[in-house]
Amino acid sequence: MSKYPKINYIGNKNKLTDWIVENLPYKKGTVLDLFCGGCSVSYALKENNYQVITNDVLYSNYVISKAIIENKKVVLNKEDIDIKIDKKDIDNKYNNIKFLSNKLYFDDEVHELAELLCIADKLDEEKKYIFLALIRRAMIRKIPYSRMNVPWDQIVKLRDEEYSYKKYKRRRAYHNKTFMEHILDNIKEYNDSIFDNKKDNKSYNLDSFDMIDKLDKSVDIIYMDPPYPGTMNKYDQFYGLYDEMFDIKIDYVNFSLNNMFLDNLEKLVKKCIDKTKYIVISENNKTKPSVDELKNMLKKYGTVKVLEKKHQYKVTNKDNKNESYEVLIILKIKKEEIW
Repeated sequence: MSKYPKINYIGNKNKLTDWIVENLPYKKGTVLDLFCGGCSVSYALKENNYQVITNDVLYSNYVISKAIIENKKVVLNKEDIDIKIDKKDIDNKYNNIKFLSNKLYFDDEVHELAELLCIADKLDEEKKYIFLALIRRAMIRKIPYSRMNVPWDQIVKLRDEEYSYKKYKRRRAYHNKTFMEHILDNIKEYNDSIFDNKKDNKSYNLDSFDMIDKLDKSVDIIYMDPPYPGTMNKYDQFYGLYDEMFDIKIDYVNFSLNNMFLDNLEKLVKKCIDKTKYIVISENNKTKPSVDELKNMLKKYGTVKVLEKKHQYKVTNKDNKNESYEVLIILKIKKEEIW
């Protein structure tokens, strides 16, 4: 049976997907996951036989979606990646990504990463995206705190297994595994996550506003879990160096700016009016702007329903002890002229 694989994505909704999906206003149809992130909601939608369209501005998230949402049946075998790469090609690739040396990884590890990216270049499209998703997983696992904006001196310190043991009583040996060891550890799990729900699911790597423009027909639901303002929502900093390896940089509307979030969201909602029947937004009650602020803005465009579920997020294995609720805001769009 297929199962969502280990992704490592801060703010992942994996423990909430059943609740989200069961409260959607349609039990079938097409859903656009506009800020798909680690694709846990998209994956649950696929499992529940929706046609799924995913979008995210980060290429690191796009490769996940291509691998496990759009992909219907292609898997990656160990033999597929047992490819001999010319040293010259590895050196050329290394020159493109050497900015990672002594920033995220030691220099010999960046050479290994260069070789893996060369292997990816030689794979067919579906296998390539599975491999790139596995590379992403390996890159994250090798970094303390699983995010790419940790200072290098901290990375070096925390990858010292003796130091880690003395301070935290954990050696965290997985930080010092090779990229390929991580890939081989996870390849079966990623392959097992791939299945065909008999729908034509699609993945995009666009700014959210451009994605709405891209829609050539309306969808039943647009689901949004945008990057709310806050220190744990700086996804471009957490994962953006992956995109930089591929020289991918998309201009986008930055929702994480505190003073612009509500204005930007309202502009996005307006753009969605003619492209869907429902907009469903995930938020946490500790997030700003408040649930009431979002509700009051959305009421201008139709009928709003708010659902809550108690949920504690964990950051670096520590519970947020303050009472926390996940919130689902459902807007049924009023189609007549509202101005």
